[in-house]
Amino acid sequence: MSTSNAQVSATISTTTREKLDRFTEELGLKKNFVVEQALLYFMASRRELPGEAFIPTRIVLDDDVFAQVMDRLEAPPAPSAALRNLLRGADD
Repeated sequence: MSTSNAQVSATISTTTREKLDRFTEELGLKKNFVVEQALLYFMASRRELPGEAFIPTRIVLDDDVFAQVMDRLEAPPAPSAALRNLLRGADD
């Protein structure tokens, strides 16, 4: 079976381009390989997972929301009985 290649053009942000450049350089990978693998994984995940499983990668939190997230991380609530049972493998 022979494979042929096609070129795809896409516009990406400068920040994403810089991250791709650093990533490929650090790991010694070709950009073509990384981009193709990323597209294949993305398309497979969109087919196999429900839409609510996807969280935008460019979420911008305002200061109030960020502070709430940090508060939760620094002082998480105690685990509920249901969570403790779940982690123990209990049926209830």
